[in-house]
Amino acid sequence: MNMNTPFSGGFADYHESSVERAEQKQAITGVAQEQIMLDYLLDMGFTWEESVRLADVREHLYEGSEMRERLASDYRMEFARWLLEHGEIGA
Repeated sequence: MNMNTPFSGGFADYHESSVERAEQKQAITGVAQEQIMLDYLLDMGFTWEESVRLADVREHLYEGSEMRERLASDYRMEFARWLLEHGEIGA
């Protein structure tokens, strides 16, 4: 074994290529989802400009950390209400 030749083909190389493939797939999926949303808005009668603007607003609202926290908090509150209504916890 030549010590000057870097080892390749190991776990680190495999892991890096797997991560790169996953990121590429996620980017493609995101683009496909955005295209589906734009097509839907166009079918609903919005203009191209309106559709793009609505997509941007949606992305701004729902991709932000504050909105994710608020939605998670809402789910927790709904679960707490359900527990209370079904007598699992007391008031």
